[in-house]
Amino acid sequence: MPTSRLVQWGAIGAVIAGVAWAVSDVLALLFPGQEEGPLGSTSFYLIESADAIATAGMLAALVGLYVVQARSLGWLGMPGFAVTFIGTTLVLLSQLLVLIFLDRSGGTLLQLSFGLGALGWLVGFVLFGIATYRARVLPRWAGLLLVAYPLIIIAALPLEGPLILFGLLWLALGYAMWTRRDMPAEQAPRVT
Repeated sequence: MPTSRLVQWGAIGAVIAGVAWAVSDVLALLFPGQEEGPLGSTSFYLIESADAIATAGMLAALVGLYVVQARSLGWLGMPGFAVTFIGTTLVLLSQLLVLIFLDRSGGTLLQLSFGLGALGWLVGFVLFGIATYRARVLPRWAGLLLVAYPLIIIAALPLEGPLILFGLLWLALGYAMWTRRDMPAEQAPRVT
């Protein structure tokens, strides 16, 4: 698949992630006090499904982000991308396990996949964000957003949200990729 196609699909994935995170937050507001609702409830299915769709969109976005700047990422790029991608995959696995088995307390596999995925997010996004910032293929704010992502997650935990911030972050990253989609990674100009 040509480089520009992967970047285009990555930008679309980022938009899907952004919209799905926002929808998840709106649904949480529509069902106040229930968060994700009782297991098996409509609110549970809707919110968990939106979260899983957002995480799947993030996987596509991460591939696009990597491809658009692959030649400029430096030594942090590949490890940062790999840790972030694996962490996101594990978080998606845990979300799918919750949807399939209707069990948030979950077994060992659920706890392990979510725990390792969250650790992958905390470490990987920071590394990948620093590499993106230094690569200067995308606007520098894109790298800063990637670095800020785990910090937003940590800040949002006590608030039980706001996932709308995740949505805005992924929409912005989708925009950054979309504006670069026609340029192969090796020809993309550096933007400051």
